[in-house]
Amino acid sequence: MFKDVQVLIVGAGAAGIAAACRLLDQGFQNVRVFEAGDRIGGRVHTVEFADNVVELGAEYVHGERGNISYELASRHNLLEGSNLLTNTEKWMFADSQGEIIPREQSTELLNIYHEIYTVMPNKITDFEGSFGEYFTQEYYKAFKENPFTNFTRAEEFLEWICKYESIIESCDSWSEVSASGLAEYWTCEGNPLLNWKGRGYKTLFEVLMNKFTLAAIELPLLEKVDFKKVVSSIDYSSKNRITIRTTDNSEHNADHVIFTPSLGVLKEQHSNLFTPPLPELKRRAIQGLGFGTVDKIIFEFPYKWWPEDIAGFNLVWSKEDKTKFVQSSDKGNEWLADVFHFSTIDHQPRLLSGWLTGPCAKHVEDLNDSTVLDGFYDMLQRFFSKKFDIPKPINMIRSKWNQNKHFRGSYSFRTLESKNLDIWAKDLAEPIINPTGKPVLLFGGEATHEHYYSTVHGAVESGIREADRLIEYYRKRKPQLLRSGYPFQSADDAEHEFLYILNCKQRNTI
Repeated sequence: MFKDVQVLIVGAGAAGIAAACRLLDQGFQNVRVFEAGDRIGGRVHTVEFADNVVELGAEYVHGERGNISYELASRHNLLEGSNLLTNTEKWMFADSQGEIIPREQSTELLNIYHEIYTVMPNKITDFEGSFGEYFTQEYYKAFKENPFTNFTRAEEFLEWICKYESIIESCDSWSEVSASGLAEYWTCEGNPLLNWKGRGYKTLFEVLMNKFTLAAIELPLLEKVDFKKVVSSIDYSSKNRITIRTTDNSEHNADHVIFTPSLGVLKEQHSNLFTPPLPELKRRAIQGLGFGTVDKIIFEFPYKWWPEDIAGFNLVWSKEDKTKFVQSSDKGNEWLADVFHFSTIDHQPRLLSGWLTGPCAKHVEDLNDSTVLDGFYDMLQRFFSKKFDIPKPINMIRSKWNQNKHFRGSYSFRTLESKNLDIWAKDLAEPIINPTGKPVLLFGGEATHEHYYSTVHGAVESGIREADRLIEYYRKRKPQLLRSGYPFQSADDAEHEFLYILNCKQRNTI
């Protein structure tokens, strides 16, 4: 029934791969995936480094119940809990004088942090301000009831939380994140930090292709992907066909296009990419929804210099030390004051991962590797050398998500602007339907998911959602065409269609 339907998918990230696999599994044969880069995965980027693999993009499967990535992987026992415990009992904090902060203080801080998060979904729905305003308000309420340290240290801790939350939200500042918009996000119950047992997140795509399912035929996904195929224009002005042009001066036609590149790409290119221009509501969604940059810098040491009971190192600046450091630093080194966290990496005993977000991350992407390595090492020395003898890293690898024109950032968030504009993920996800009711231009990707935005499982669900939209469209349409004397190319085609529909009816699938 679907073999002659031409579907072109733009982007071979989690959404694009999920859409292609679902279509292939359901009998669509004429499926092509145009990928601007030279690999599949998109913002899932597993690379070989040091003793195993590392993730330059998505790292963990977040939660179990309701998480399609977990549901797919757990059938094959591919996941395990991370060493980076969610209760952060293995995190060490140090101040900018190089003194280790007492564990009792950091434990109380993190308890307050998690308590605010636990009750937050029920309290933020009607909060009009930013997430930063909300959290600061609740933090000082909790501190007043439980003054676990002096007020100055409490302020310093709050600045650290602001940086940590900016990583989670992928924002420049938590003052631009809508507090009530966070109510749209759903957390999957169960372990929020699951890793792939050293295989890497790329394993998810092997699962989608049925490589781990013995009873299923492996889907020929890779045969359908054209790499280094950069789309320059998408013309959906025709009633029945979409014309796609690429930068290699080729032109392609399709019945449907599923567009899955990042919101960052849409923000930068949508006004020149689509003919006619996208509908106003979709343009407002692209404008209002947030999309930021989170980068990881991963360091390899000659040996493991930290004890087993440490899984994270956290840097807490005093205002005075931070001001002095910025004023006395060589020009261009101010970014080091935004270094705040290092974490260990599962199945990589000699690695630490540093994190940056916002303007700092974008700035650091332009620096050379030696400057970045030396800078991060200086911060480790400043904060932790009184406690540990820290060797200099022997190697480094890092992401540059903003610099890459095929991403322009990491993942999406809900802004105060999106709240004011009254636009949401569903507005970005809405397909463009032609006058005959045919969905010609469809949109996938994590930013289009109402509840699981910013996640891989949200991206996977969005790809499947759009594939199912096409499957449902043709399942509803083909029986009617058969009954109305649809002009098939041959009698064999008509017979095949009839037998397929008969079989579907017997299985109650249409």
